[in-house]
Amino acid sequence: MTIDASILPHWPLDWLVLGLFAATVAIDAMRGGTRRAATLSLAAPLAAMLYLNLANTAWIGTSLTSLQFPGAKAALFAAIFVLLFILIYRIVPSAFGSGSFPLQAILAALSATIILAVVWQEVPALVALYPVSPWVHTLFGAPHSLYWLVGSYLALAFARR
Repeated sequence: MTIDASILPHWPLDWLVLGLFAATVAIDAMRGGTRRAATLSLAAPLAAMLYLNLANTAWIGTSLTSLQFPGAKAALFAAIFVLLFILIYRIVPSAFGSGSFPLQAILAALSATIILAVVWQEVPALVALYPVSPWVHTLFGAPHSLYWLVGSYLALAFARR
């Protein structure tokens, strides 16, 4: 029996994706600083808040009810997220773009990954596009999401020091 045959079937795909995302953010943070991780961590919850409030917005809310395809709603969330990411990236000082130490990079990567996991479950269009596994839902779901967000922002603030 090989390692692949014994371990990989038992791990949900969510954990592998979250691990790859965390590794990518950590490598980027070590190379270029924690600026992008901080920007992503700020833009994701703001994008979720704006997306969830679009249905109640005058003139826009009525046209959004015609979107029935989950991919279109997810694309709308992605557009809001990219726009906010660009805006917040321009707001955050460029001095935060210098390289970071491994501990700072790991903290920034874990913070960004946790925030992404929490936000993914809060946006119905993303859940309809890809529902997370029960493990991820139990760990990062609504009963614990506030604690995860506060802890992630505290860790990110420590990493940005």
